[in-house]
Amino acid sequence: MTKATPRIIIVLAIVCCAGALIVAVHLPDGDNRLETGNVTPAGSPTESNPPGGINRNTTLNKESEEVPEVKNMTSKGIWERAQEIHASWYRSRTVERVLKEANMTPDELPDDVTEELKNIVSFEDIIEKWEFDSQTKQVVIHASLSQNEQHEKELSAVSGRQVGGWTFNVVWEPYVPELIKRALKEANMTLEELPEEVKEEMDRVQLADIRTWELDPQNNQVIVHTYFSRDEKHEKEVKAVQGREVAGWTFNVVQEYYVPEDVRQALKEANMTAEELPEEVREEIEHLRPYKNREFIIMRWEFDSEDKLVIIRAFSIQDEKKVKAIQGKQVGGWTFTVIHDPEYEKEYEKEYKKEFEQLGAELVQFQKDHPELQISGFVTSPTEIEIWVRNLTPENEALNGTVMHNRTVLINWNAIDYAIRVAREEAREPGTG
Repeated sequence: MTKATPRIIIVLAIVCCAGALIVAVHLPDGDNRLETGNVTPAGSPTESNPPGGINRNTTLNKESEEVPEVKNMTSKGIWERAQEIHASWYRSRTVERVLKEANMTPDELPDDVTEELKNIVSFEDIIEKWEFDSQTKQVVIHASLSQNEQHEKELSAVSGRQVGGWTFNVVWEPYVPELIKRALKEANMTLEELPEEVKEEMDRVQLADIRTWELDPQNNQVIVHTYFSRDEKHEKEVKAVQGREVAGWTFNVVQEYYVPEDVRQALKEANMTAEELPEEVREEIEHLRPYKNREFIIMRWEFDSEDKLVIIRAFSIQDEKKVKAIQGKQVGGWTFTVIHDPEYEKEYEKEYKKEFEQLGAELVQFQKDHPELQISGFVTSPTEIEIWVRNLTPENEALNGTVMHNRTVLINWNAIDYAIRVAREEAREPGTG
C-alpha cells in the first residue's frame, strides 16, 4: 500500500509469514539516507551525545569540536569523514561507560586525562578492565596478552605515563576466552585455581559449536557442551576429547540436539523432548525449517507420540509438488503430514492484513503528530514496535521500554547512519541545504 502526502511518502509492507510490519518513512529531498533501520545498530547510545561532539539538541550543521568541518567532499571524503565522526563519538561513549562503572563522570577528571582515555580506547580489543583511584590519582588498565602484538606494544608504552597529575599503569594478564571466563565465574573459581595444563588443554579443544564450558572443582571435571553432528571430523574430535585426563582433571563432552524454538514449543505441548525423536526425524525437521525452505510457510508444528505423527500446518503453498513429496513421508518410524486449510488461510490473512494496515495507519499518524521524535520508520512484530529515529533525543529516548498498541517500544538509532548524515550536511555549500 502506498500513500503520498505533500511532505513524505510512506511505504507499508505487510509480511504475513514473518508476522512483521515495516513502515519506512522517506524524505523527499533526494538524499538517500540510511534512515529506515535496515542496519541493526551495534548499540543504542543512551549516555553520550551524538557523534562528532554534536549535542543531541543542536542542528546537524553545528561544527564538531573534535574533528574539523570540511566542505565540498567527494563520496569517499564523506565516508571517511563519517568514520571520523563515528570514531570520535564511540571513544567518548566508551569513556563515559567505563567512568560510570567506576561511579565517576568525565567532569571529575582533567580534560587532558579524558582525552588520553579516549586515545587508549583504540586498544580495547585487549583491555579487560579499567580501574580509577581518585585518591592516588591512578588509572589502572588490566589488559590481556593476546594475538595483537602491535596493540600490546603501544599499550605498554602507556604504563607509567603522567597526564594532568594522574598516572597511567597497565597490568598484564593471560588471555582467557569469554566462555572459559564464564565457566570460572559460575564455578566460583579464579584462573589461578585451574592447573596450567588444564587451561592449555581447554585452549587446544577445537570442537565446532561449543555452547558452554562447565567446571566441577569438587570432582575435578571439565565438561564441554556442544551439539550433535554427523560430520565424521566432528565425531572424531569428540572421541579424542572424551575422557581425556589432564593434571588430575577429566574432560567430558556432553552433546545436545539443536532444537529451534518453535519445534521446542510444539514438543513441550506434546509432553515430549527432542531426545524422544529419532535422529532422522530431527534432521528432516531441520531440512523443512522455513528459513531453508520457501516452497511453503510452516505456521505451526505438532507432534503425536502415540501415532508417531509429525504434523505441519502450512500456509502460502507455492509448490504443491513439494507438499505432496512430504505428505505421508515415513522417516524413522514417524509419518509426516501436511495440513492446509485454504479457507482458514484466506480468513486469517484477511484479518491479519486488516489489523496491520490499521496499525500501520496509526503509526504513520503518530509520526506526523510528533515531529519532535524525529521518527524515520517502524518495524513491528506481535510483541514489539521498533521505532527508528534519525537523531537520538530525550523525547524519543523516553519512549524506550514503554508499551504502545500492546507492544513494547524499542528505540533504535544507528550511529554510523547518523555520522553519514552529519558528514553530508557539512559537505554542502552554504545555502544549498
